[in-house]
Amino acid sequence: SCSYFKHFTPGQSSEIFEVTTQKEYSISAAAIAIFSVGFAIIGTICVLLSFRKKRDYLLKPASMFYTFAG
Repeated sequence: SCSYFKHFTPGQSSEIFEVTTQKEYSISAAAIAIFSVGFAIIGTICVLLSFRKKRDYLLKPASMFYTFAG
């Protein structure tokens, strides 16, 4: 990947912009994705337990976990 690129505008001198990746954003995006997968798994466990043992009160927490995963 290129770390520099030139931007030419008519009638003006070229400007050089430095393009860098910001590790803070990629680390926080990975953390959010891991939490989202965790919430989806917990929601799936709640749904499976509610269908298997006829516990309908587990459907509300499951829907909240799916909402948090979104």
